[in-house]
Amino acid sequence: MEVKIVLNTFGWIDGITSSFVVIFGIIFGSFFIYRAKKLNAKLLIYLGAASMFAGLMFLGVFLDFLSVLLVGQNLPNDHGLVGLLSYVWYAPVIIVSIYIGVELLLEKNNWLILSIFIILSILFEVIIFLNPLDSFNFVYPVNMESPEVLIDYNINLYSVAGILMAILLFSLVFFLGIGFLRKAWQSSGTMRKKFLLLSLGSFSFCIFGLFEGVTVPGIAIVFIRIGYLSSFWLFYFGLIRG
Repeated sequence: MEVKIVLNTFGWIDGITSSFVVIFGIIFGSFFIYRAKKLNAKLLIYLGAASMFAGLMFLGVFLDFLSVLLVGQNLPNDHGLVGLLSYVWYAPVIIVSIYIGVELLLEKNNWLILSIFIILSILFEVIIFLNPLDSFNFVYPVNMESPEVLIDYNINLYSVAGILMAILLFSLVFFLGIGFLRKAWQSSGTMRKKFLLLSLGSFSFCIFGLFEGVTVPGIAIVFIRIGYLSSFWLFYFGLIRG
């Protein structure tokens, strides 16, 4: 049976850019892990994992795009599947990123800070799985059997899941972004440069991730998703030796 694809320009932009984020997130992550083994740098392994998880946060829209290409229809979303496929990776990104931060910023009580983030992240996961349709705002194509666009979805900021996500995101900005900036201010030379890169990576991940959540699919998401992926290269250059 011939599949008729009627995606409009914004549908193609959304699908292609999400595909790049998923694929390159996995490629970048694999490269970071490979470099970690070559440089004997443990934290690069965690950065590689974080990069993969961050790429997979676009898995829902990526699979919806594949569904439209292969069968001409959006993914079934009766139980919020498209949103869950993406946001299930949010907690792992947060936990691994915070682990990198506590290893670099704290000399003691690092497991206390990490434990708080783990508990909040697990709570976020439980809530989105128990009540996905209230946790997400979904915008569907006019005709899901012949869609011009992909399913748009974001966390409902007025839900418990949305509040938890905001707490985690802004805590990440404060703990990593401002924390690394403070360390840069206290350092000099190469170490200052590295902490500045780590701070920029933290701010970029959080800011572009936030823009992704509030921006309607269109040409702007090309730049947002490039910035989102670039944050992990800032982390990478901040972590490598030399």
